Amino acid sequence: PQLPSESIELPMPLLICFLVALLAAAAVALWPLWVRRRRARIAGLPFPPAWRRLLRRHVPLVARLPARHQLRLKGLMQVFLAEKPIIGCRGLRVTDEMRVTIAALACLPLLGATRGLYPELRQVLLYPGAFIVERPVAESGGVLSDQRRVLAGESWSQGQVLLAWDEVQRGAATPGDGHNVVIHEFAH
Repeated sequence: PQLPSESIELPMPLLICFLVALLAAAAVALWPLWVRRRRARIAGLPFPPAWRRLLRRHVPLVARLPARHQLRLKGLMQVFLAEKPIIGCRGLRVTDEMRVTIAALACLPLLGATRGLYPELRQVLLYPGAFIVERPVAESGGVLSDQRRVLAGESWSQGQVLLAWDEVQRGAATPGDGHNVVIHEFAH
């Protein structure tokens, strides 16, 4: 005997909600794959010759790396520069020299790392020189007072790294002195 075929009809709003939820779940599940593929595509692009010259001239440490590390660094730099804006502050106009230098130094610690490309970082704020940061400090007795500090770099939990360009240049030019504001701030 044949059973009567019954169809289940869902109300249209419920069906729409189900489809939207399904699409949202698919987007969340596929997002990491899309990011990986996009980054692989960017890292695989030819490294611009102008950037290669800037790297050689302004970040001499890179020339000392084995060829495979140089290749990986260049791919990381391209992804970094595609995803992380570098914004000039106090009238500073950001040039390719600045972008390439900062990207190279920021990506050096990632050469041996398995962690992502600074997933919490939203932007780099670049000042011409040292900058002043004010923050409240609790003194004895719990009294709050504003403390002003002159800094060459700082990493903020809101997804920003602040850098002084003159210190970035100094750190890039003298890799053996142990003072590199970019590597220090990106290590946070």
